[in-house]
Amino acid sequence: MAKAADVIIVGAGVVGCSVAYHLARMGVKGILVLERGEIGGEASGAAAGMLAPQCEATGPGPFLDFCLAARRYYERLAPELKDLTRIDIEYLDWGILYLLDQEGDEAAEGRYRWQNGLGLPVERLTREEVRTLEPGLTEEIGGALFFPGDHHVNNTELTRALAQAARSLGARIVEGCPVTGFLYEGDRVAGVRTPGEIYTAAHIVLCTGAWSGQLGSLLGRRIPVEPARGQILYAELPEPPLRHPVWGRGGYLVPRLNGGLIAGSTVEYVGFEKTVTLDGIRRLSELALTLLPGLAQQPFTRAWAGLRPHCKDGLPLIGPLTDLDGLAIATGHFRNGILLGPLTGRLVSEMILGEPPSFPLEAFSPKRFGL
Repeated sequence: MAKAADVIIVGAGVVGCSVAYHLARMGVKGILVLERGEIGGEASGAAAGMLAPQCEATGPGPFLDFCLAARRYYERLAPELKDLTRIDIEYLDWGILYLLDQEGDEAAEGRYRWQNGLGLPVERLTREEVRTLEPGLTEEIGGALFFPGDHHVNNTELTRALAQAARSLGARIVEGCPVTGFLYEGDRVAGVRTPGEIYTAAHIVLCTGAWSGQLGSLLGRRIPVEPARGQILYAELPEPPLRHPVWGRGGYLVPRLNGGLIAGSTVEYVGFEKTVTLDGIRRLSELALTLLPGLAQQPFTRAWAGLRPHCKDGLPLIGPLTDLDGLAIATGHFRNGILLGPLTGRLVSEMILGEPPSFPLEAFSPKRFGL
């Protein structure tokens, strides 16, 4: 016999856990999250945790507006989660340094001009000013752009806090429970099949990251999301070697409060192959040593890889699918899942409850692909 829920969320990464948390916070009962592996076990646990809309932006538009709104949302979310769970997500407002080449960087100069023109906080720093902030950095730099509004968090603790908060408010999360099929009532998706149970619900949300295409095929839809492997190197040091995340040519370095340093990351389209490669470790090691030469004799701790969900046009897919009532998707956040995940969860929850959205999502609708 099928078991009933009010809302079924497929996937317990940062997006799925955020949907569950916000729905529970809004008073919804009967929330069920089904996760094929472990909470935060895929891309959400393999990230560096940067909240860097300005540092990564290529130009103004709806996507930048979404990223900036998501960054602002953390100011409210971080203390809220700590009050509920006592988990510190390490929301650190240190800003981010974007290093410039000695010969100059025309693209960075253009970024400074258009962001300054929009009134966004961005500063030009000389090499001497950068090295005053970060004396361990190489002298082989030409200065930096400093984005004081770009921040970072501990992504693992973030996902854990969202899951714990959702559970504390009544949501149920089942790990090791893959979805293998769907139930229909006419044009409505009425439930899901798993290896051990059948569940029905009025609303179903797919937050399945790089695996969204596979779930879409079960629905007869070609969801244009593919996995993009990102490898990360990690060293745990006696004290943090940086006071800011640093973005250089070829990647970034992100300090943790415990002395850890993340070097990331690669972008590789190799299907669902999640292994760490010698070439990936070499490239990330070279990045770290080029930017911080003093690390050469420091111990290596570990490396890992995750599969980011990359949508065909580089934008997220958030919203219902045409002619499939009762089902919505929230995927394709690519390199910005930690930044966008919490706000996405709130917006999807508003959508399910029929409330006016607190941020417009038309630019990210699946309908742009005819879905």
